[in-house]
Amino acid sequence: FRSYCWEHKPVQKFPDKESRGTSQCTICLDLVEQLPMYTVLKSPCCKNAWFHRECLQYQALSAGIFFFRCTVCNNKDKFQKEMLRMGIHIPEKDASWELEENAYQDLLQCYQHCDIKRCLCKKGRDYNEPDSKWEIKRCQCCGSRGTHLACSSMKSWEQNWECMECRSIFAKSGNYSKQKKRSLATSEKTDGTTCLVEEPSPKYPRQSPGSQRNFLLQSPKIMCQNNLSPCSHLELPASNRVTMSLSPLMSNRNWSLRKKHLRNQRREVSNILKELKLQVNTKTTRLNINAENIWNSALKGFRQRNFSPTNTIEIKFTNCKNRSKTDASAASKHRFFQLLILHLQNSSLFEGSSAKNLSLDFQAVKENFYFEAGKMIAVSLVHGGPSPGFFSKTLFNCLVYGPENVKPALEDVADVDVAQTIKMIKYANSLSSLRSTIHNCYEFLAAAGCLRPITALCDKNMLVNDILIHHVIKRIISPLESFRQGLKTLGVLEKMQMHPDAFSSILCHKPERLSAETICDLFTIHSSSDINKVEGADFWMGYLQDVESGESVVTLEDILLFVTGSFSIPPIGFDPEPTIKFLHIRYPVGNRLLNCLELPITKTYEQFKNKMEFTIRNTLRVERE
Repeated sequence: FRSYCWEHKPVQKFPDKESRGTSQCTICLDLVEQLPMYTVLKSPCCKNAWFHRECLQYQALSAGIFFFRCTVCNNKDKFQKEMLRMGIHIPEKDASWELEENAYQDLLQCYQHCDIKRCLCKKGRDYNEPDSKWEIKRCQCCGSRGTHLACSSMKSWEQNWECMECRSIFAKSGNYSKQKKRSLATSEKTDGTTCLVEEPSPKYPRQSPGSQRNFLLQSPKIMCQNNLSPCSHLELPASNRVTMSLSPLMSNRNWSLRKKHLRNQRREVSNILKELKLQVNTKTTRLNINAENIWNSALKGFRQRNFSPTNTIEIKFTNCKNRSKTDASAASKHRFFQLLILHLQNSSLFEGSSAKNLSLDFQAVKENFYFEAGKMIAVSLVHGGPSPGFFSKTLFNCLVYGPENVKPALEDVADVDVAQTIKMIKYANSLSSLRSTIHNCYEFLAAAGCLRPITALCDKNMLVNDILIHHVIKRIISPLESFRQGLKTLGVLEKMQMHPDAFSSILCHKPERLSAETICDLFTIHSSSDINKVEGADFWMGYLQDVESGESVVTLEDILLFVTGSFSIPPIGFDPEPTIKFLHIRYPVGNRLLNCLELPITKTYEQFKNKMEFTIRNTLRVERE
C-alpha cells in the first residue's frame, strides 16, 4: 500500500459551483457535512452520496472485497477504486455475515402454519402431517401463508391455493383472469405436433383433462364483464352466446353435462358446509318463532344475548295465543329456515324479479337489518336450511370478488324509470337525440354524479356504464358491506371466496326439481335378513316412477316432506342421512327424528301404492289443517 504524508495525501476534487450543506450518511444515517475534509468522503458514482470515513472503513472491514460497494447505487468497481485511492482498507475476504455459522438457518425452514380464520385441526395450526388432509399447503404466489388441505376443502396437494391477500391483489389488478398458454414437451401428438395446453386460472383449482373436456369454465374476468358466474351457462343471454347449429342430440348431451356439472358443484358445497358445521357444538339455543311474524321473531331470537351461531338451534313454533305447538323432530327447524329465506327473498332488503340485488332501504341500514340478513343466510346454510337461490350474478360477484371488480348489466336495474332512462341513452342513434335525452334527465344524472361531456355518439357507452355502476353498486355500497359482514358468520363468506363456482350453484340457482332418480339416490335401503329386499326395492322404485309421471295423488315433494319435514334437499344434505326400512307393519311411517321411512311389506304393488298414498296424503292434510 502506498503511504502519504498529511501534506501530499490524495484529496477529492469538488466543483466550486457545488452547493455546500449537510446530507445523510447512508451507512449510519447521521448527518454529514458536505466539505472536503479527511473525515468525509464523497461517492464517485452518486452525486449526492456523502459518507463518514469511519463508517466506510467499518463497512469495508465487514463486507470484504466481494460485497463492499456504493450503498446507494450498488456500483462496485468505480466505488472500490476511489475508496482504495482515498485510503480505505478493503480486506480480501468474504463478508462477515457469510462466515457466521447457521446465519441463514431460518431461511431453510418452510412456512408451516394454517392461517385460515377457522382452523379445523384439533392438534393446532402448526400441525403438519404429510400425505394426509392435515398437510399444510403454502400460497402458490407468496409462500408466506398456509392452510391445511382440509381447512380449505382441497382434495389433493396438486390443487392450487392462494391466500386472501394475493387473491385480492389479483382481483384489483385484473390479472386473475389471464390464462397463459404453455407448450408441454410431453404433450406431443402421434403426428409429432406439439399441443398447447391452457393453464387454469389461479382462482380455480387445477382440473384433470377429463373434467376440462366435460365442462368449460369461464374465467372470473369474463364472469364480471358478462355479469355471469361459472354456473351461468344455463342462462346465457343470446348476445353472449356463440350461434351454432346443434343437433337435438348434441343439445341434449350438453344440457345433460351442464346438469351433471351443477350436481357436482352442489356435492362440493355439501362437503364444505359439513366441514363448517364441525364448529357447531351440542349446547342448545331455543328460538320461539311465530310463523305469522317470521321476521320479527327471528330477529329477536338472533339478537338475544345467549344466541350463538355455533350452538345447536332448536325451534319452537307458537300460535297466536302464545301456546306451544310442539314438534319433536328437526322438521320445525327446516320449516323455520324455509319461511325465513322466503321472507328475505320477498323483503324490501332485495329488489328485482327472480335474480335479486340488494336494495337501498335507509331504515334497514339504520337498524342494521342487512347485517342480520347476511348472518341469517349464513346460519341457515350451515344449520341445514334451504338454498337461497335468488342472488343475481352481480350481487354474487360483488360478494366474492369485491364491487370494484364487477360490471353490472341493464338487467340488474329494478327501477322501471331508471331502466327506461338507461335504454333511451343506450339506444340513441344520433348525437342530437343523445344530447336531448341527457338534457331531459339532467337532474337525475347530476344527482348520480354521472354528468360527462358528450362530444361523440360513442360517449353514450361510458355514460351508460357510469349510471349502471352508480345505481347497482355505488348506491348500495353501505348495505353491501353490512351484508358481507353478516355472511362472514361461521366462515361462510370466506368459503364462498375460495369456492365461487360451487357456491354460485346454490346462491344463484334454485334447486333442481326433484326426480325419481334423485329421491332413489337419497335414501339408503336397510332390511332384515328375512325380508325380500329386492322385491321391496322394486315396489319402492316403481312407485317413485309413478309419482314422477303424475300417476299418483302425491308428489315427490310430499314424500320428502313426509319423511324429513322439508320440501327440498338442503345444500348441506340431511343429518342423519335418509334411510328406508321394510318392516311387518300395516302402513308407512315417516320418522323425522331419524329421517327414516318405514315401509310395509306387501304381496302386490297395488297394495303398496294404495297404502303409501293413503298415509302420505292424510298425514300432510292433517298437518296443514
